[in-house]
Amino acid sequence: MKNRLLSHPVLRIASLIIAFVVWLIIMNVSNPVITRTVSGVPVNVTNGSYIESMNLSYAIMSGFETVSVTVETNRSVVERLNVSNITANCDLTQIVNMESDPVMVPVTVSVPGVSAAGVTVTPQNIQIRLEEMESRDFVINAVAGSGAPARGFEVGSLTSNPEKLTIRGPKSMIERIDKVQAEVDVSNLRENTTVTGALHVYDRNGDELTESQMKSLTFSVNESAVFVDVTLYRILPDVGISAETYGEPAAGYQIGEVTVTPQTISVAGTDEALDDFREVGRRLFITEESHAVDVSGASSDVEIRVNLPDYLPAGLRIAEGFSDTVVVTVKILEYNTKSLEIETKAIDKQNLPTDMNAVFSSQVLDIRVKGTDSALSALTSDDVIASVDLSGAETGTVMVPVSITLPDGFELAEQVSAEITISETTVITQSEESDT
Repeated sequence: MKNRLLSHPVLRIASLIIAFVVWLIIMNVSNPVITRTVSGVPVNVTNGSYIESMNLSYAIMSGFETVSVTVETNRSVVERLNVSNITANCDLTQIVNMESDPVMVPVTVSVPGVSAAGVTVTPQNIQIRLEEMESRDFVINAVAGSGAPARGFEVGSLTSNPEKLTIRGPKSMIERIDKVQAEVDVSNLRENTTVTGALHVYDRNGDELTESQMKSLTFSVNESAVFVDVTLYRILPDVGISAETYGEPAAGYQIGEVTVTPQTISVAGTDEALDDFREVGRRLFITEESHAVDVSGASSDVEIRVNLPDYLPAGLRIAEGFSDTVVVTVKILEYNTKSLEIETKAIDKQNLPTDMNAVFSSQVLDIRVKGTDSALSALTSDDVIASVDLSGAETGTVMVPVSITLPDGFELAEQVSAEITISETTVITQSEESDT
């Protein structure tokens, strides 16, 4: 009886149907169909060559770089989904209308283990901007990075190889480009060499193009194949400067001391140029023939700025960190007059209140003294006694008259004053000292 029941075809079919129904019930309970949305799925552009063949560039409009994908399927599949295993593509051959601006391109999405019927993408179309392509040549400017050569050297010249390149890209982007630089690291270099330059592109605002902007461009040379020839200059310190005057002062006046500020500088150049410079005395001369320091008709001191590179031998330049200009000061004195400099620390500060402190603004004070030529030649600053009366002084910076006492036979050519700063004296008590 048992065997007859088991072999009955109707019962066999019924048992299969029951088993399938039970399986469906179990699956719906343990692995139900659910819906999940994954945001931020990046859109890949395919068939870009189709657009490029029409001499056009393409760029996904802002806000359309990613899409959201909604999936409806069993929990076991949904739980394994993430941005990395969902593919979103836009095929540029499927542009809806080439005449629109921007153009619309449908998005297709592929989700492993899920049929197309169970996948929805938002938005269904993305916006892409098409733009005419343009090519332009740019000179490659070689520049040194933040590093510096070894002590005693500086960068003399940088020459890129190749010296120029062609950049191709969207017309609006090409028009924004201002300069192209190949930056090199010269840290601790002590000899001429060739190094690979890092290519940087800057817009007209001085901002470097971003990585995404650079990706929209193509270059006629490989970015890693730009080389820079680095020529180093050696630095020569303590180079003196001499200045000669041109012309004659006004009647009754003569030229006194001529000073140059700064008195020394450093120059840089090739070894050959520096060797030649040492042979002629290692000194720069601002000559009378240059007419740079013209005192013609002067009746008071003359101060003139002089551009030093005009007086440098070929192959030399002013070293980095030094100004290209110096100030030449010429003292113009009346006949039978001498200029003396006295140190302000030697000036006697008379009647300064005990609770006050006084400091002169400058370290030296210039005075003009009259006398006979023979007497003036022997007069020195040690023969001068100077003092200031600070009675009733108040805090602040003021000009005060300076009393000058000279040996017999001399007199001041002009009154003398000096700038001085008066401040209260800070007294530290014993308790304050113990606290510190």
